[in-house]
Amino acid sequence: MKGIVYLRVSSEEQVKGTSLENQDELCRAYCKSKDIEVVGIYREEGASAKTAQRAEFLRAIEFCRKNKGKIGAFVVYKVDRFARNTEDHFYVRKMLIDYGVTLHSVTEPIGNNPAEKFIETVLAGSAEFDNAVRAQRCIDGMSARFNQGIYPFKPPIGYSCQYARKKGLKKNEPDQPDRQIFPILQEALKKFSTGIYTQASIVQLLDERRLNKIRGIETLPQFVSRILGKHLKFYAGILVNPWTHEEIKGLHKPMITEEEYFKIQMILSGRPGDIKKIKKNPNFPLRRTVKCGICGRPLTGSCSRGNGGQYYYYHCYNKKCSTYGKVTSKARLENDFVEFLNSITPKKEFLASFNSTVLTLWKEKDSLLKEEARKYQKQLETLQEKRKRIFEMREDGSYSLEEFRERKGETDSAIMAIKISLDETRIDQFDIEGVLSYANNFICNLGRQWLDLANSHLRFQKMVFPDGIPYIRGKGFGTCRLGLIYEFNQTCHLNKSLLVHFTLISWNQIMAELREWEKIKQGFSLDLKEIP
Repeated sequence: MKGIVYLRVSSEEQVKGTSLENQDELCRAYCKSKDIEVVGIYREEGASAKTAQRAEFLRAIEFCRKNKGKIGAFVVYKVDRFARNTEDHFYVRKMLIDYGVTLHSVTEPIGNNPAEKFIETVLAGSAEFDNAVRAQRCIDGMSARFNQGIYPFKPPIGYSCQYARKKGLKKNEPDQPDRQIFPILQEALKKFSTGIYTQASIVQLLDERRLNKIRGIETLPQFVSRILGKHLKFYAGILVNPWTHEEIKGLHKPMITEEEYFKIQMILSGRPGDIKKIKKNPNFPLRRTVKCGICGRPLTGSCSRGNGGQYYYYHCYNKKCSTYGKVTSKARLENDFVEFLNSITPKKEFLASFNSTVLTLWKEKDSLLKEEARKYQKQLETLQEKRKRIFEMREDGSYSLEEFRERKGETDSAIMAIKISLDETRIDQFDIEGVLSYANNFICNLGRQWLDLANSHLRFQKMVFPDGIPYIRGKGFGTCRLGLIYEFNQTCHLNKSLLVHFTLISWNQIMAELREWEKIKQGFSLDLKEIP
């Protein structure tokens, strides 16, 4: 029997070592012991096995196709040398069988009897699992670096990479500014943020600063579009985790401030003077939540410069309002807001009573839903038996083809309707006790939690103040509609019967609010051990 040998290693280190030679020697010895005449050896040096798209591998498969009926064996050192994806493995395995070729593993007992086929399936799945674990470990490692504020990839132009891939070193320090390019790009970005320069004039500015000479290539408009586009957040000191899409403050030195970043965003969107309409400005977290107590318009924020630096203010932008032109310092308003949050924070006694009531009602509702599920399940089983009888009656001739199709269609529709009803009664995986515990820990100190949320203020504020909260300069916050839990806290005063009443009529709202807490629990990554 004639056969071919396929050898593969995954890295340059293995190529330089003895892995290929060792595989070659063992594969030849195996062929000799099995009386296989080797007519071709295909060596894949440093190619990844994540897909079946490998040059030497494809050459080997093509050789088997062209010599169909003449080649009987495809010899590999191990199954994971063949493919590291189960789907790829059996797809190519079938192709080889069509060509009359059998896969042989030098080190593993695979073959065509049931036990050998089972072992091959396990080995192919194991190879894919191993590949997936390696990939996940790599992703977890890079994601951890993002969370540390370190960009694990090659940084954009203007920064020099702080690790050498060829030496096998991992990046554990932030990227440092390139001494030549960093100041040139920084000047260009800062000038563009003023709104005076166009992208074309930025190209001209970069050429005047001899960026083209430093890079050795012409500075094109596409280059400016790139640094104003996908790289802009990095230049502002912001990293975006590609797996969680979370924004993290990077440890690298930023080229521009966040304020300049927002200005550039507005310029690119065609509204250069509309900085105050930015929906998420980290300098003014209370925008869109705190409203003017006179006219009801949401407060906006602005910044002024003086000898002491920058000064941030909140104010009403309605020119017809009596408070127009009168500002409240950012520090003053936010301190008042924290004090107000502390004043509406539910007491532990209320939370204990609330938890008890909600858990009791949850258990009652759970029992009712399970009873409905049992009823629908019984109906479903009856319909499935009916469907089975319809097929039997068609087989024994009791139903004509038209009658069979009609009865089958009616039954299938009824089964589908019952299945939908059954699915609606099933309670999804919702850890209500865990969420209640998290909510209790979180809201027992609302002021502190608001300060700790950093870039997630708006979602929190929306839960506590669904319609916003009015503020009058010099007087403080007014009354407003609160989130359901805080409304109960203000209304019930530990009257458990009243609490039960509110809970019964607002069950859907309570569940919606608790599910929102579940989302916050999953998204904010707070350390509950630090919460008192």
